[in-house]
Amino acid sequence: MVKCIIMGEINWLQFMDNQTILAYDDTAEQVAALHKMLVPARIYWLIDRFFIKGEPCADVGCGIGRDSAWLSEHGYRVIGIDASEGMLQQASQLYPNNFFVQDSLPLLEKQSDSSYMNVLCSAVIMHLVDDQIAIAITNLMRITALGGVIIISFRGTSSKDLRENGKLYSVIDSGRLIALFVQSGAELLHHEVDFQEGRGVEWTNIVFRKLPALVV
Repeated sequence: MVKCIIMGEINWLQFMDNQTILAYDDTAEQVAALHKMLVPARIYWLIDRFFIKGEPCADVGCGIGRDSAWLSEHGYRVIGIDASEGMLQQASQLYPNNFFVQDSLPLLEKQSDSSYMNVLCSAVIMHLVDDQIAIAITNLMRITALGGVIIISFRGTSSKDLRENGKLYSVIDSGRLIALFVQSGAELLHHEVDFQEGRGVEWTNIVFRKLPALVV
């Protein structure tokens, strides 16, 4: 059961951590300079292997738009989605030919049901609090069309609710995450842990396919 924190009429679990968003807003130029130099080769390999070519794609948590631009260059019809206005400004400046929209997990309320055959959610889900994970999975599944593919990638952290430069990094239990996706009607296609020795960080990459609903 997902617990809700309600103050008046506001359910705070519906919103991404505001301190994290503000931290990205405040450091958008620095993050852009760093991310332009980083190439997520493993993510691009997973996209090449699992995504459905030429089909609509959502880049959830697109940041400066680097991965959205790569997807567009490789034949995908992509929309970049991010919560941070500062990051979206960087994305629009760097990649003016791509389309970006402000929206965020856990709700993705501006995204229509079954809109995308491909969903990339990289370096986002660890910025949610634990009670938001199930909500986020429900909505990632909601926006994915039947037969569509979802790639989830998140950075590991050694301590719960660690903040780095204002940004929240939650501990994500891979087993629980997989179980929640499967319970929501997904099939596990791939699961790996990628230790990036040069950066001293560990990333978990998981790929799912949304299955048709069972007819009883």
